[in-house]
Amino acid sequence: MPGPARVLVFAIGNTLRGDDGVAHRVADLLGERAGVQIRRVHQLTPELAEEFSNSQVVIFVDADATTDEVRLELLPPTRQPPPITHILRPAELLAIAKNLYDFRGAVYLCHVPAKDFTAGAPLTPTAEAGARAALEAVRAILEADPPD
Repeated sequence: MPGPARVLVFAIGNTLRGDDGVAHRVADLLGERAGVQIRRVHQLTPELAEEFSNSQVVIFVDADATTDEVRLELLPPTRQPPPITHILRPAELLAIAKNLYDFRGAVYLCHVPAKDFTAGAPLTPTAEAGARAALEAVRAILEADPPD
């Protein structure tokens, strides 16, 4: 098993629901890279926080029906505990990672435009173009803080 990755990328979404799977397309385009671990998940759950502990940078990539362009935001550090639930938002998972594992790295959320979440639908042209733009945003983070 490979050692811990300096950069952890979470591709969030369901590939069986059209554009909801766009983050997985970004992961496909990113491919394998030294020092980068890609985790494909349908949703964020509390147990994923432990994976932060050995990473210096965490990037969440997710479909967003409210945007027409790729948006990358740096999540602010917080230690506020999330509500008790089985499904979390990235900022809530970050709070768990800080509280339980003393995570101190940078965390980004990459919003990818998405329009159609129909079961069985392919990615729309909007989502495909967004995936390519998101790839460039993620690459910019990797180039600014390259993995070992």
